[in-house]
Amino acid sequence: MSPVIRVDAGWILEIQTHVSPINTPVADWGALDAMAGRHLFEQPHGELYYAEPAARAATFFHTSLLLRPFADFNAVIGWACASLYMTASGQRVDPKSDDVHLLAGAIRAQEADLRDTARAIAGWR
Repeated sequence: MSPVIRVDAGWILEIQTHVSPINTPVADWGALDAMAGRHLFEQPHGELYYAEPAARAATFFHTSLLLRPFADFNAVIGWACASLYMTASGQRVDPKSDDVHLLAGAIRAQEADLRDTARAIAGWR
């Protein structure tokens, strides 16, 4: 099993400054906190609920699109976080040209849940 990479809101903000074309302000600090903390959600006995790196990475993309912590570019920022998280976990992803865009649309339309998102990301390894 891959080591668990733990990140916080500062990590997301650092990525945001590198991938958004403008200095996109945070629109909802609570949503940003949820985006940062969701990957580390634990079951009552202390075991991580999202055991696989793809599931933890999916939390960034999924949460950014549904809660929209930033004023704009949530898909770009969320995907950058998910992709970099996978790379940090030793599992680089390489989606086909429209895969990320199509998944983002499905998440926004609530046709893809977190499990669907994680499956897609795992399939792009």
